[in-house]
Formats: sequence, structure tokens, C-alpha cells
Amino acid sequence: MNNANSKLIFINLIILLSVTFTMRASTNMLMTVVPVFSKYVLLANLIFVGLTATLYGIGALISNILINGRVNISKTPKMITLFLFIMTASIFAFIFTKNIYEVLVLSFITGSSMGVVQPLLMTVTNIISPPDKRDRYIAAYTASLSLSLIFGVLLQGYVISFLTIRYAFVIFFFISLASSILMLILSGKIKISSDNKKIGFREILSKASYSLKQGKVLFAMFGNISYAFPFILLLTYGSIMGREYYGINPDIFFYFLAVFFSISFASRMFLSLKTVKNRDIIMYASFILSIAGYAMLGLTDYIYVFIIGLIFLGIPHGTIYPISSYYIATSIDIKYLNIVYSVFTFIMDVIFFFIPFVFGLISDLYSVRMAIYATIFPMAALIIASIIFNVKSGTQSKGTATKL
Repeated sequence: MNNANSKLIFINLIILLSVTFTMRASTNMLMTVVPVFSKYVLLANLIFVGLTATLYGIGALISNILINGRVNISKTPKMITLFLFIMTASIFAFIFTKNIYEVLVLSFITGSSMGVVQPLLMTVTNIISPPDKRDRYIAAYTASLSLSLIFGVLLQGYVISFLTIRYAFVIFFFISLASSILMLILSGKIKISSDNKKIGFREILSKASYSLKQGKVLFAMFGNISYAFPFILLLTYGSIMGREYYGINPDIFFYFLAVFFSISFASRMFLSLKTVKNRDIIMYASFILSIAGYAMLGLTDYIYVFIIGLIFLGIPHGTIYPISSYYIATSIDIKYLNIVYSVFTFIMDVIFFFIPFVFGLISDLYSVRMAIYATIFPMAALIIASIIFNVKSGTQSKGTATKL
């Protein structure tokens, strides 16, 4: 690769990471501030608080079904730009919301936008990365996600401490606008060759089916889904739980969340800077920390145990997603990545649709702590299924190698 190409790839990567940083800071703000805004400004009950996250997930789910798999690889950057501007307009509308029903509608719209943007951004990351450095580029992309989350929650904590919750929407509107403009610039720089052939529904099913038959993909997918349980709890109900059980104001909780994301960022930076040979061992260790950290969040009323739980959960948040994404990216030809990532995101969206509502229902009937105890069992079952798929995949690979 000559110096000119290397420089172009580097510039594109920097712009892409900037888009990722500003986009994820904005979406995380929506996922953490909207529940607090709904609960303490609009005085909604916990079922409606959970419903904001559920409708966000439904919107993303619909986008995955109707849009993502059909996007031609050459049009991916422009499609991301369009939906980033839609998300920016939605954040602006949040500033003027007066009741929970308006919040629910906007949650659906922003979820629909992110259902397109996030999986397609991962596709663009794979497109611009040299094949021999793909795992590092994916890790750099996810490190940018974590860094944006640190920035986002620190800014949220500051805004809520010294201004009001509603001001968070004003500030993050400009951050989201910056993300949209940066993506507009990047979409003009990336040229992706394609046959411009329309992708039919039958082909989508065929490629998705092929990918889902691979043990490593199922290992990655089930492992990633299992982590959705503690992550959704922290984003949707963490600030409420902190206030109810530990006497922590939402602004202070956001600073605690910054510690969680800092550990995640450190984990992802490690993966981006170092060539990792045994990814499976890291995944297994991450599963153990996930279960331990999730259990600790609801274990006692001691705030130090809660903080240790956050620290434990920060490591798997930093490792599971990039390793899972790498396994999925290497499962199929690059021109079909939109399909594979759409299927992956589709399944995650179903989980994001289901968990917040169930969690909110159990919390409303009993308590947030009881909701943790009730959901830790399906989380553990998903982890066990993930490990079984991986072990079977390794056994089959050895059997094939022996025959050869």
C-alpha cells in the first residue's frame, strides 16, 4: 500500500471515528437522560420509563427489517448521513416536549434512525480497513464509542448539576449536528464500487441463514445478547436505582457511569493496540465478570459494592462487542456485511424491545432489585448457549482438519 493510499485511509478513519464519537455521545444521552427526564420532569411511572427504551428498540427493529439489508453497499455512507440528520431533528424536538406521549413518539423516531446508523457505520469501518488490520480497526471504532460515552456522561452530569435536564437536549443537539455534518463530508470522500444490483428478500434470507449456521457467529451473537441485560439496566434504570437504593442524585450517577465507560475504553484500546491471539479466553473471562457484576448491582445497599459491580461490568462492555463484531465481519463477503450486521442488530433490537418493558414491569410490581434477580437466569442461559456453540464450532473445525 503506497503512502497516498495510507494517508487517505488514515484521514477517512479519523473522520469516521469523529462521526462515531459525536453520534454515540448523542444516542447515549438519549438512552440515559430520557428515562430521567420522563421520571422526574414529566413524572411518568416506571412502566412508561421502560416504554421509552422499548419504543426506541421497536424503531430500530423496524429499520433493520425494512431498510438495512436492502441498502446497496455503495450507498451506505449517504444513507448514514440522511438518518443522522433525522436523529438531529428529533433531538431538537425533545427540547419542547411537554408530556410523556411526545417523548414516546420521539423515542421511536430516534430509535429508527439509530437502527440504520449504527450497523451501517460498522460496515463502513470494515470497508475502509485493510484486511490484515480489520480487528484493530474494529477495536478502534469501538474504543471511539467508549470514549464518546465517557465524554457524554460527564457532560450530562455537569449539565444536570448546574443547569436543568432539558438543557441536555439543547447541548446534544449541536453535538448531533456536528456528527451529521462530519458524515456528510465523509460520504463525499468514500468511493465504494458495487454492481448496484438490488438485493431481494430471498437473497437477504439466504445470506443471513448462511451466517447464522456458523458456530463463531452464534458464539458472538449470544454472548453479545447476554450483555444486553446489565447494559440496559445501567442506561435505562441505573440513575433511578442509584437514587432509590443509594441516595445518589442522577448527576452523581452519571459520574459513576463515566468510571464504567473509562474501564470499557481502556479494554478496547488494549484490543486496538495489541494483536490478540486467543479471543475466546477473553470472551469467557468477560462472561464471568458480566454475571458477577450484574449480581453485585442488586446485592446490597452498600454503595461500594455497587461501584465494584460497575467496575466489573466495564471490562466485558469493552471486550465482548469488538470481539463479537470481528467474528461476524469475517463470516461473509464484505459486500453482504450490511445484511449480516442488520441480522445481528435485528436480534439485538428484539432484546432491547423486550428487556426494558419486562424490567420495568417487574420493577413496578416488586422492585428494581427483584428485576435483576429475575433476569440474571436468562442472561446466564444465553452465556451457556454461547459457549456451547463455540465448543461445537471448535470440535467441527478439528474434525474437518483431521479429514483434510
